[in-house]
Amino acid sequence: MPDQHPENGHLKNSNHEWMKFFNTMDEVCFSFDPEKRKLIQISTGCEKLYGYSTADLMANTRLWFEMIHPDDQHIALAERDKMDLGEQVISRYRIIRKDGTMRWVEKKLIPTVDETGKVVRVDGITRDITSHKEAEEKHRKSKKLYRQIVENAQEGIWTIDVHDKTNFVNKKICEILGYTPEEMMGKELYDFMDAEGKEYAIACMERRRNGAQENLDIRYKRKNGEDVWANIAANPLFDDDGKYMGALAMVTDITQRKQDEDALKKSEANLRTVFDNTDTSYVLFNDDMQIVSFNGLAQKYSQEQNHKDLEVNRSIKEYFTEERWPFILELLEKVRQNGSFDYELNYKRSDGSIRWHHVRWIVVKNSENNNLGFVLSNKDITEAKLAALEREKITTDLIRHNKDLEQFTYIVSHNLRSPVANIMGLTDLLKQFDADPELRHDVLDRLSASIKSVDSIIRDLNHILQVREPGNEEKEQVDFKSICEDIKASIIHVILKENIQLDFDFSGVGSMYTIRSYIYSIFYNLVSNSIKYRRQDIQSVISVRSVLLKDKIEIRVKDNGKGIDLQKNGNNLFGLYKRFDTTVEGKGMGLFMVKAQVETLGGTIRIESRPNTGTEFIMQFAQ
Repeated sequence: MPDQHPENGHLKNSNHEWMKFFNTMDEVCFSFDPEKRKLIQISTGCEKLYGYSTADLMANTRLWFEMIHPDDQHIALAERDKMDLGEQVISRYRIIRKDGTMRWVEKKLIPTVDETGKVVRVDGITRDITSHKEAEEKHRKSKKLYRQIVENAQEGIWTIDVHDKTNFVNKKICEILGYTPEEMMGKELYDFMDAEGKEYAIACMERRRNGAQENLDIRYKRKNGEDVWANIAANPLFDDDGKYMGALAMVTDITQRKQDEDALKKSEANLRTVFDNTDTSYVLFNDDMQIVSFNGLAQKYSQEQNHKDLEVNRSIKEYFTEERWPFILELLEKVRQNGSFDYELNYKRSDGSIRWHHVRWIVVKNSENNNLGFVLSNKDITEAKLAALEREKITTDLIRHNKDLEQFTYIVSHNLRSPVANIMGLTDLLKQFDADPELRHDVLDRLSASIKSVDSIIRDLNHILQVREPGNEEKEQVDFKSICEDIKASIIHVILKENIQLDFDFSGVGSMYTIRSYIYSIFYNLVSNSIKYRRQDIQSVISVRSVLLKDKIEIRVKDNGKGIDLQKNGNNLFGLYKRFDTTVEGKGMGLFMVKAQVETLGGTIRIESRPNTGTEFIMQFAQ
């Protein structure tokens, strides 16, 4: 049937075209009936902005209000009063999308009123202004931050125009020069300088006009006439066309620093004569770790120890290894807190001799207790140190000899007393047995055994004395593997017979400068001891290995033998004639001799052991 009203078809087509246009827009276009409080239509852009479809919004008349951020819902409620008066409303507020994210929107409402003034329809458009609001907020914060930085900066901020007239100063520059901002505005830089400073500043200003960026130390005159030194970091300012329009300067009061530097220079001049005529080296460096001064002896020590020349303005970090630098930084922190720090160190010269030095770090402060720098002193104390070490050695030797005397006294009073008493008694018996040859022969046998016992004890004592005093036997570079191979060859019959596994590992360190016969004896006694006290139920495994520590050589001899109850026998382990296992033959001399020889070579020995698990002897010697 043909359309009875052609104009209706025209309106429908027109409305259809408008809706197609609105649905392609990012903005959300809508209309609603204020009387029925319901949407009439809404463009599909709502889904992109709100996350809800047109159907969602058409079905729930309160959804648009529920999406508004709770803190901003009062804005939407206030819109009604204006719309009721037929006024257009533009408002901005936050919404919470379907996915929970928040966006800023701007909404414009246009009410339509009838002939009585009643609002019969409201059309509107909503657009996303989140990026705009974020930019506004960022600009606001940036502007506020900039204002705070400028007004609270610890440096003075000073700008001049193309005619070198002051057009801005902050609070700090006014404090530095003692003027108010009003007194400084419109004045030239040179109005705050004396003639000498003005001449210097004019030359700098000309360079700045040509684009130079400079960092200068300039002397100004305060309002009260006092001199004030300031560091000026100046930069030229240009417009968009590259035309010079003035300059910006960052001003730092360095008056105290200048005074400190002058005082430091005077102090250095006064101390130079002392520095160059003392037996102590001195290096003076500032708080920035740069060398300020040093004396001739310090240069000599640096060349000997670091193989580098000391240079003024050079960082002291360059004179220490990367590994040692963290220790130096930690040390300097202690010096700052405590005022000084001392220690001793030694180093080996090219000729092989050892030199000892006493090192002291001292903090240098001004009258306000501010750190200016540090003094590093270094004194050669080799002679005093060697004398002290010799005294320590003498003391140690005296203690050791005293213990030896106590041990010998014990041997004489206990071990010798019994056989000597037997000899005396048997000798008296011999005088009485003139007629009985058989009894006389028995007495002579016993007398001979007692004499041999005395002789054995005397030879043990002599052996101990020889160990304590190595005599003229010279030191040499002793190869550990060669020593162990010789020992293995000497006891190969025992090793093969008893199926003993003897392992050597000297990859840690292969040799040591020492007395060869002592090392041989130590290794031999410990290996023999491991063989003697092996377990019969398992294969005996004995290992000898070396370890290179920071400043020591460590030798370990380990077995899987019977072990020792250290809790019970630990205190007497290295005693003379002390035995803890009587199932095998022995005199109790071996471990005593090992300890004596180790100590004679300047080393230490300790033991780790558990019964039925094994024993490990650990010896350490200085490199």
